[in-house]
Amino acid sequence: MDEKHISDIIDRIATNTATDEDLAVYSAWCDAQQAGKPAIGDLSAQETLILEKIHRQTGITISRRKIFPWRIAAAAALAGILAGGFYWYRHSSRPTQVAMQTAPAPADVPAGKNTATLTLANGKKILLSDTQTGKLTEQAGVEVNKAADGSLEYRPVNGATAVQYNTLSTARGEQYQITLADGTRVWLNAATILTFPASFAQQAERAVEVNGEAYFEVAADPTRPFKVRTNHQQIQVLGTSFNVNNYADEPCARTTLLSGAVKINEAQVLKPGQQAVTEKNGTLKIATVNTDGIVAWKNGYFEFNNENIYGIMRKISRWYNVEVIYEGDIPTNEMEGTISRFENVSKVLNTIEKAGLLKFRIVTGKIYVSKY
Repeated sequence: MDEKHISDIIDRIATNTATDEDLAVYSAWCDAQQAGKPAIGDLSAQETLILEKIHRQTGITISRRKIFPWRIAAAAALAGILAGGFYWYRHSSRPTQVAMQTAPAPADVPAGKNTATLTLANGKKILLSDTQTGKLTEQAGVEVNKAADGSLEYRPVNGATAVQYNTLSTARGEQYQITLADGTRVWLNAATILTFPASFAQQAERAVEVNGEAYFEVAADPTRPFKVRTNHQQIQVLGTSFNVNNYADEPCARTTLLSGAVKINEAQVLKPGQQAVTEKNGTLKIATVNTDGIVAWKNGYFEFNNENIYGIMRKISRWYNVEVIYEGDIPTNEMEGTISRFENVSKVLNTIEKAGLLKFRIVTGKIYVSKY
């Protein structure tokens, strides 16, 4: 197999024109690479050409770091992803490009929706999907409004009285957005609870609590730090954007910084692009991550990066409000992919199924997962 041959195949993978024979040859080449027996010479020049082509076609710049050849091909498939396709890869196997399925499936489950429940300080609950736009109530010197885009807004109108705490909660299959009284914007993912004061006017610090997953864009106020408390972390900021994930069913709590600076547990300071990971035993680790993938949910996408099916299905379960049941031995290969969160669940599962690892059955609010 000469260098020109494999280069042509990679180019066809990048343009979604590869044949089954191309993929078989590419698979054999990947196996040879992984086994430490290179079939051809250095591909750094080819890698550069592929990454330049992606940049020309999509405007995306991908950093050139030391990666395996099958990851280069996965990057090249980004053009297909942006066109509405989905890309999966399997370790020790050939990459698989799959097209989106359009046929509906029996017992399908629709995507989640934009709604939440607001609980006021007096215990009154307001189901936000049932309310009209405009003023909902007034408390602690703050007017609570439902905006034209469906989000919730807290607007100071009078001098604040005693501190009153409100709770905004999304169930499984729901997401929502709120602007707090200080101008901080918060996006809530499914199955998330945000507890916050209606007004920050009489408080030395701005403190809220989160259980679940939320993305924050914090309004700057150098005189009063903003703090987010979770079960495993305390995050202190002055003005920044970051994502908090501390679901009870996840193996650890994660805080990811997109801009600005935050301090974790009054000790560790994060830089943009870093993630603080707290294990259940309290161990804290810092990692560098792809922030676009972390906040993809806020932008309407699932983005899976080196995740096994258990992590993937936890996200699907929360968003589609379904129970996941595993049957037999389940492969734990890591996968990558991007797909809209607003497709029916059958389309998401059909796409994963095309990787040839797993198959799914949907039965009245349950998804059964088994080996392919």
